[in-house]
Amino acid sequence: MTTSPTPVRIAVIGAGMAGQAHAFGYRTAMMAVSSSLRVELDTIADPNLPLAQSVADRYGFAHATGDIDALLEREDIDAISVALPNFLHAEVLPKVLASGKHVLAEKPIGRTVEESSSLQALAEASPAVTGVGFSFRRLPGLAALAAAVRDGRIGEVHTVRGWYRADYAADPAGALSWRYSQEQAGAGALLDIGSHAIDAVQFVAGAISSVDRASLRTVITERPEPAAGAIGHGASTSTERGPVDNDDIALLSVGFASGAAGQIELSRIAHGTPNSLGVEVFGTNGHVTFESQRAGEFTIFEAGLTDAAYNGPRTVVTGPEHPYFRDVAAMPGGGVGTGYAEAFTAEIQEFVRAIGEGAAMDTDFAAATAMMRVVGAALESHRSGQAVEIA
Repeated sequence: MTTSPTPVRIAVIGAGMAGQAHAFGYRTAMMAVSSSLRVELDTIADPNLPLAQSVADRYGFAHATGDIDALLEREDIDAISVALPNFLHAEVLPKVLASGKHVLAEKPIGRTVEESSSLQALAEASPAVTGVGFSFRRLPGLAALAAAVRDGRIGEVHTVRGWYRADYAADPAGALSWRYSQEQAGAGALLDIGSHAIDAVQFVAGAISSVDRASLRTVITERPEPAAGAIGHGASTSTERGPVDNDDIALLSVGFASGAAGQIELSRIAHGTPNSLGVEVFGTNGHVTFESQRAGEFTIFEAGLTDAAYNGPRTVVTGPEHPYFRDVAAMPGGGVGTGYAEAFTAEIQEFVRAIGEGAAMDTDFAAATAMMRVVGAALESHRSGQAVEIA
């Protein structure tokens, strides 16, 4: 006699781009493979109720609401994803964490180290499972590369390079959303996409212990005001314009606790590169490289495997032997490919698996604060022109 899976009823707060990615992740989580729990898609919540309803309809959630407080009072909701603009996390996350429900928050969980640390303390005081959505960690190629470094396949790490290049802000007609406000966003490319790159670099190569130099630059200094209700990065036809007061480009030189040296390059105005996160690590016995536009593979070079005439970097195509692959690929066989969509599926699976096991997520609120400390140090280094140590 088989036992029916235990249901876990899900709500998503935020119906914008990130909230839709979380909704997609729940929809495609295939929990029969990876958990004893059964996901029930209950509610999409957003102050923009028509948007919430459209997202609920698209991803198969039963309800939509514009009343977040009423949602938190429902005893039949077990777990909540929070995917809101940065400035709303400090307002909404404390209430969600206080509800005692399991919480998965989209990165970043605040605009500053202080906000992130405060929310981390609340999360650690909660009896529920709490985590943060650093989705790139769940790509099989990046996760396999990190495992190769941890296993010593390339020796002791001495040089690290990370990047995140995107072009969502390359059009000067792009609407002046909250992302271009230092007050609302906390930083520009440094935090919006840099949060993923910094976390990925630390995931692969260990903790960053100092920002030795940081250079931030705003190239597009003003933008048109957005149309009412607009979401995403689309252009605006408004004749009213406002200033951009955070960074389009951030270049960081960093030091690692291991003694390794590194560079991180971030740009939201990289024409022709819509979305590229990469990590390259050199060690005393080889190197590894990952780039998200070829998410289903990574390259590795291991010195001394064969004679020099035939030894060089080789491309490894991800398959069932690599992390997350079996649960997210369309077929559990090598060569079928995985991409960024599968990262959200794996992220949600890890969250639900942790709920079922009563276990902590590896991407917890402390990981979010560790990333934010690097961002804070970069901002301080840019202002002062000095190296900044990270406690």
